[in-house]
Amino acid sequence: MTMNVPYVLFEVRKNGKKRGTFAIDTYFIEFVSLEPRKVVMIKDTSAVALKEEVNDALPKLLGKPVEELLKGLYRELLENSNEVREKRITHMRRWNVWRILGIPTGHSRHVAIDEELSKAEREYSLALALLERILGVKGEDELEGVKITELGVLYRKLRLADGRVLGEEGVDKVYTNLLKIDPVFRTAFFSALFKTLE
Repeated sequence: MTMNVPYVLFEVRKNGKKRGTFAIDTYFIEFVSLEPRKVVMIKDTSAVALKEEVNDALPKLLGKPVEELLKGLYRELLENSNEVREKRITHMRRWNVWRILGIPTGHSRHVAIDEELSKAEREYSLALALLERILGVKGEDELEGVKITELGVLYRKLRLADGRVLGEEGVDKVYTNLLKIDPVFRTAFFSALFKTLE
């Protein structure tokens, strides 16, 4: 069972200098449960096998230009990563005060909350760092100098084997991980895969 996933090829320039050429999945990007996971849909063109024309490709669902998407996503990640960090710090401070005062509040419950906040903080921070590297920015004020040019649509063949997502270049660790951790992506992936059988 294979499917052809559409990718938009795009070039990033900052202050007139070329930063690189990348490709972004324009189908599954709409099917992830958290915004930071959209960043991992961006691939370096040297790392994936892309073709110009294929039969029975999935539709391109991305409803906005890549430049608008990435700049908006960067601003959102910047804001939300700070919010998640503040939530975690606030939770830890409160919990520590209660512990010092000897007020029982449910140790395991607080550990579980901290683990969830820690996981979210890590995911936002990693996505932000990755997007900063792609765009070549270190803050929202540098976004003005970034120009993203779409170069066209290419396709990547993906298949599922032994619970792992494979491209022509081998195992795709990002998609395989998303298949395990993201229920929205998992549903969309299997739905798209089974549509190819019809």
